[in-house]
Amino acid sequence: MSSTVVPTPPSRQRPSLVRTDLTPSFAHRAHFGWLLAVMGFFTATMSPCVVIHSAFKPGAKTFRTWMDPWARFILGMCGIRLRVDVRVAVPEPVVFVSNHQNSMDVPVLSAGIPVPFVFGAKKSLRSWPFVGWVLERTACLFIDRSGPKKALASLQECAERIRGGASVLLFPEGGRSWRHGLLPFMRGPFVLAIESGVPVVPVAIIGNAGVLDEKGLYSSSGEVRLVLGEPISTEGMTRRDAVALSERVEAWIRAEMEAVAPLVPASGE
Repeated sequence: MSSTVVPTPPSRQRPSLVRTDLTPSFAHRAHFGWLLAVMGFFTATMSPCVVIHSAFKPGAKTFRTWMDPWARFILGMCGIRLRVDVRVAVPEPVVFVSNHQNSMDVPVLSAGIPVPFVFGAKKSLRSWPFVGWVLERTACLFIDRSGPKKALASLQECAERIRGGASVLLFPEGGRSWRHGLLPFMRGPFVLAIESGVPVVPVAIIGNAGVLDEKGLYSSSGEVRLVLGEPISTEGMTRRDAVALSERVEAWIRAEMEAVAPLVPASGE
């Protein structure tokens, strides 16, 4: 069983069925239990496969080989329909920059982005039981934000990977918003794109707050929309342009979200 990924030209979009919040109920609490069971089962059974495969053939393509079916199984078995709107063909490599609502973002992005990529993750995830073990042995890039020098070294390492042909996805908010809103953007992902000399592709996730409430322990079937904007060239840019680039991407993501429903204040992690 799998989710349905439907590329939708803007001129043919139908009225949105996306919800932006979730009402507590017994059915939604039961669905959350089912979601945890599904995610736990497929993560436990497929993680060893991706680790072994990555040991022989590391890289984003191997990571995608396993993440794509993992994500589609989860979305399909939990009744979450994914609608993907890719405005133009995505070049490679790029830096994808996405808003971050909750844990459902990972399967949505894994199933929806049409090219191989790796996730940029906080270094603290490396110490998480099992999850950190899997991420460390696959194509994940860890970002150390514990100090300016360590952050710079992490960005330089990521830039080398990107210049070598690996696209990376980063969350500029630095944490989950938990709802249909945005946290302030950090400039790191945009500095990375400029230093790497690759385009930035803005990504808007709309509706994950309407199918999952991690804090309330509720979830539901429903529709989620993933929008990939036009790549923004960083040619000729310097670090001084990172703030303006960040503001441009944030404004685009905000507009895509507000086209569905007004934003609400984000609480953050």
